[in-house]
Amino acid sequence: MSTTTPAIPPRPGYRLVFSPVITLRNGKKLLAASYGKKAWAFWVPENFQKK
Repeated sequence: MSTTTPAIPPRPGYRLVFSPVITLRNGKKLLAASYGKKAWAFWVPENFQKK
């Protein structure tokens, strides 16, 4: 098994964000470490403003 991350093609108008914790709609927090990961990766629009 390879330890390298596969190349992720860029998405126009979005940027890739990494976070060690994500919060679900029901308020439950998921820690990436609990799933054997360092961080969650997800795409966010470039004009997105954090609340």
